[in-house]
Amino acid sequence: MPSVETARLAQVAPEDEDEPEEISWNLGFVEKPEKPHLLLRHRFPSKVGGRPAWLDPLRLPSREMLTCRLSGRPLDFLLQIYAPVDANPVEGFHRCLFLFISPEGSRLREPGAVRLFRCQLPRYNPYYSSEPPSNKDKYPQPLKPCDTDASRERDPWRSVDAERPLAAVSISGSPSSAKKRKDAAASAPAEAATTTAAELAGAAPGDGNESGTASVTPAVAAAAPLPRTGVRGPGGLYSELELIVEPEDHYMEEEEEEERRTQPQRSGPAEGGSGEQRGGESGPGDGGAVEGGDGGVEAEVQRALQQYRARVAEEGELDDEELPPDVMEAVEDAAAPEQRCFADFQARVSWAPDQVIRYCFQDGAQPLWPAPHGRPGPGDIPPCPCCGAPRKMEFQVMPQLLHYLQLDEDDPASPDWSTLVAYTCAASCSPPTGTECAYLEEVVWVQSPAP
Repeated sequence: MPSVETARLAQVAPEDEDEPEEISWNLGFVEKPEKPHLLLRHRFPSKVGGRPAWLDPLRLPSREMLTCRLSGRPLDFLLQIYAPVDANPVEGFHRCLFLFISPEGSRLREPGAVRLFRCQLPRYNPYYSSEPPSNKDKYPQPLKPCDTDASRERDPWRSVDAERPLAAVSISGSPSSAKKRKDAAASAPAEAATTTAAELAGAAPGDGNESGTASVTPAVAAAAPLPRTGVRGPGGLYSELELIVEPEDHYMEEEEEEERRTQPQRSGPAEGGSGEQRGGESGPGDGGAVEGGDGGVEAEVQRALQQYRARVAEEGELDDEELPPDVMEAVEDAAAPEQRCFADFQARVSWAPDQVIRYCFQDGAQPLWPAPHGRPGPGDIPPCPCCGAPRKMEFQVMPQLLHYLQLDEDDPASPDWSTLVAYTCAASCSPPTGTECAYLEEVVWVQSPAP
């Protein structure tokens, strides 16, 4: 992460190069998982919150790597994205990115407060079958007892304890043992009930495996709260949500089709106001895309927009992906740089307002910046220290995600950002053979909200 002083020197970056037309973006949306066990590591999930579904469950990041350099406290797990790329298809057959943020959420711009780790595995590896999991594969292949202990020792979230149904980590499958488990759970701290292994793995308390086999780990250990205090969410976790990925082009096509259907019904300029963000009267080129700034636009801009809407109604087939030159000129004359930048941001986002992730690993992809300040300048994104390849933008976290984190608005430590932009090794290199950790740290650029 660049220093705070470097960030000050690059407060206003030069105009970005135009993004190539062939760039295709994928958008991430969150929803509550219907079957939480589908978010366990053997399903290679993309998700927000919960415990990390580690790709390599044994060669985990060190405690130092999982510590906020700003506060010295454990990092909060924010999200992970499963994203194999063509840059290294053999060693990176499975590839996942893990994003962590500081519990001091209002200070994410400071060095070491946001950390990103990349892990990848070949198709043939010790942890997963070379074939996709079937519907019967509800839980990951269990680790050896010694590996389970090593993973639990290294992992502050003890994700391995969430990978088996509750009965599978009990002393036995007999009815008397079930009563002992029930009594043990009743004697555990009350808050532990919200983060049991059964709930996080998608199994109901008391569900067992077919054989009723035993394990050395008592059930109450799996049900105990994580050893963390002073952070949001049960046991120090954000609510677990599934990331659903869809192409941005799909939403653009939907909007264009909606425009074609509604144009013959228009008899004049559309009514003012922001309206719906998708479909209907509002979209890129409409008032809703421009009025997302500080309470609206100047009167001359509004008049220019009304004239544009009238032209669309009369002439039909116009390029509605951008405002015509007269409207753009009016906007640029009337709006400050922050308003113009936010208008462009809103226009692009309005295709799919609920997006929380924008993902693209293609060369030339440019982040969608909500504001002109605080962008990286030349030299601010260092090359990969492992192989020397340049880093390239891979994904960005949108400010919309903050809405889904169920934050306490009165908590000064709640996280806040304009966007988080992840830069990763363009070669997607692997750690040297024999290294203890399978996770390589990448770079996240934090654009803070405007002061």
